[in-house]
Amino acid sequence: MKKISVTVFVVLLFIVPLIGLIPGEWNWNPRLEATLGTTVAMICAVVLLNHLFGYMAGKAIAFQTGKRIRIAEFLISLPLFVPVLLLSFGLYLTWIRLGLADRFFGVLLVLLLPTLPYTVRLYTNGFQALGERMLEQMVLIEGNRFKRWFYLTGPMLRSTLQSVTLLVTVITISQYALVALIGGGIVRMIALEVFPAYSGNSQGAARLATLWLIGLPILFYAGQAIIFSSWIRIVRRRLNGSHDTTSQ
Repeated sequence: MKKISVTVFVVLLFIVPLIGLIPGEWNWNPRLEATLGTTVAMICAVVLLNHLFGYMAGKAIAFQTGKRIRIAEFLISLPLFVPVLLLSFGLYLTWIRLGLADRFFGVLLVLLLPTLPYTVRLYTNGFQALGERMLEQMVLIEGNRFKRWFYLTGPMLRSTLQSVTLLVTVITISQYALVALIGGGIVRMIALEVFPAYSGNSQGAARLATLWLIGLPILFYAGQAIIFSSWIRIVRRRLNGSHDTTSQ
């Protein structure tokens, strides 16, 4: 009974404040359509690059020691100690020279600053939890790198993969200053619709944009949960099939 009461309290704590966000009229804002498309594309690109770079860096750092590794960890974590907005002012001038300012790719690269350090740390902890011996045994079991990752490493790092996806999604979607500065108002994401709407008189548009701001991470998390469940189901079916064939 006590556990149920705590659960109900926690649920109400998060749900009750959201009731005030429900707009009285569901008038679709035409600007949200293009903004949502850009936001979803940006989230997918940032998440993909974080997984790619974070996986390689985390695996390289997890089982290494020495001065070079400590320096590498410090450099990777540097954006966490230095305000990202401060770095972005310097990057903005560089991006202008390189022709990356006010472009999708330029915003994409800048959004790696507040996300990649967390991703590397999560992957490092994930590999350390697996252990070096476990990874060596995986190499002996399956020599092909892709198959080894699909059937062994990936499923065992499922919690890390899900945590990275959710964390990167939330950080990316909530960036206002970075996107406004580097994107120059041309690369528009959902955060750029929320804050001006609240400062103006369009409360309905602000509420609708806020619901999308909250709902997108939930949709991404639900989507990846379905993907991972299907992935694990396929792996189990293949492994059970190979086991049955071997036993016969």
